[in-house]
Amino acid sequence: MNPIKKIVLGLFAVCLLGGVSATSFSTEQGDACHPQIQKGKLLDMARQSGKFTLLLKALEITGLDKELDKEGPVTLLAPTDEAFKRMSQEEIQALLKDKEYLTELLLHHVIEGAVRVNDAVAREVIVSMEGQELFFYRDEAGTFVNDSKIIMGDIEATNGIAHVIDTVLFPMK
Repeated sequence: MNPIKKIVLGLFAVCLLGGVSATSFSTEQGDACHPQIQKGKLLDMARQSGKFTLLLKALEITGLDKELDKEGPVTLLAPTDEAFKRMSQEEIQALLKDKEYLTELLLHHVIEGAVRVNDAVAREVIVSMEGQELFFYRDEAGTFVNDSKIIMGDIEATNGIAHVIDTVLFPMK
């Protein structure tokens, strides 16, 4: 792809997602659309974007926010607030009250090590920190992990990589 086209498309994606910035488009001062977003730890960048409030709340409830704030590296499959809102309010509230299951669900969104999208697709199957397999694939509709579309991938942070997903991943019981 033409480098200019790649930059324009990348900046468009960054603006569209409301400040989730990929490394190639961010600087210490932030990115072109959201100068307040600075490269930092995964959760710091999620907080700055404003698009992951439910994920951050769930991580805080379980105490996993402290684990994800460590050095890493880890890969976070980060469902947006819109992904959570595909569930009913009752389902969200029940999930937030069940700390044990919520912990399992969140660990299902974390992979040990920094795994880029192309590497995940090449491997096809990766085990989450929760212990179950995640299936990565690419087709004409995009790149997916299980049934969730990766809407922006390879977002580098100082302690890992995030891939923004459009659906919450549920572990099999």
